[in-house]
Amino acid sequence: MEQFFNDFGKYCTEASYDSFWFWGIPMVTVLGIWLLTTIGLKIFRLRKKLKTAFLVNKAWIICSSIAAGTIVAIICYRWSQNLFAAASKDYRLSWLIALIVTLTIPILAFCNLRRYYYRDGIKEVTDQPTTKLQFEAVVPLIRNAYENIKWFYLIPLFGFLFLLFQINKGTNLISVVYDNSTSMIGNNAIDALSETFSSLEDNNEIILTTFNGLSEGKTNIKEIMSVKQSSKLKAGNVALYGSPKNAMNSLATQLSEESPNSPIAESIWKTWLVINENKANQTYKNKLMVIVTDGDDPICSTLQSGGFFFDDTKFIEYFTPENMFVIDYSGGNKLQFCDNNYFIQRFENAGCNIFAAENSKESYLDALDEALQAFKNNLNLIFWTIFIVALFSIIALLIPPKKIN
Repeated sequence: MEQFFNDFGKYCTEASYDSFWFWGIPMVTVLGIWLLTTIGLKIFRLRKKLKTAFLVNKAWIICSSIAAGTIVAIICYRWSQNLFAAASKDYRLSWLIALIVTLTIPILAFCNLRRYYYRDGIKEVTDQPTTKLQFEAVVPLIRNAYENIKWFYLIPLFGFLFLLFQINKGTNLISVVYDNSTSMIGNNAIDALSETFSSLEDNNEIILTTFNGLSEGKTNIKEIMSVKQSSKLKAGNVALYGSPKNAMNSLATQLSEESPNSPIAESIWKTWLVINENKANQTYKNKLMVIVTDGDDPICSTLQSGGFFFDDTKFIEYFTPENMFVIDYSGGNKLQFCDNNYFIQRFENAGCNIFAAENSKESYLDALDEALQAFKNNLNLIFWTIFIVALFSIIALLIPPKKIN
């Protein structure tokens, strides 16, 4: 329950309040309800026994329920496709506000409508009864008409059917290149990666790359990228796992072995070659590479200028800069092989996600969670949607018409 409310706080802190679309979504929702109501009035006027006052409020209630169902459907669909995981996460609160607006309008309409439910107010919603017999016939008519409107509160529930899109969620490819050199301490990473993998669903394939203790690797990035077969690169121990569970079971073994040096660039390129050789014919919904390193590569000084991974057309098509995430443990320090960390800098200049971290389990978890958020669905957004629909629906359904004597 604490996490349920904490996540709502996260929606508020991460919201793009200065964005046009943040406020545009609720405004467009209100405009849409108004347009639907205007059109709906022409349809509802076919019932001649009920007057304009009743029909206007009924139209607001029905059209708002339709809008609520649409908002619920949009939230559920976007959640099922993990569209709230990246940039769209800034608009989670906006969609919830739009949903609250659609469910508040019917409450106001019910409160306004029940004002006419007294002996003298009947004439505002239907023809004024002139005899006792007419009065006894009109009262059940308008009471039933009031209660029948509440059936339209079933419409928002149909929006939850869009959660079925979660069934066709496709397969994701997560490639982790981990620097297991002596300059990195591995225990925290093993614990954090194990915890992260345990939270991933089985539709995620894992590729885990560590260094294999190579004492002499390639001397510059151009030489590395000229290699087109993974078997011709000695650096990089690349392991393919069909599920996060399999990867988790092998973490301790693969990450516990330390490498005396840091052929990072060579290991990344070998990972790409292995993927190209083994996964070229497979279609993935999402592809991500996470690089955990302090950037201490022997070829670091050669990376100040010249070519880089993203100059390769196939590489950048497969792993765009937006899908590359570097967890930086350099702490901004000068490295053994260069005065500046050109390795990290080149990734940053290309537009990759850089996360400056410290060597602790919590820091690893924060960084990995940030990198893998597009692969993990947080059910609390759906629970908040259900909570809002249920709460406002109950309030509206508990507003009865006044008793007419």
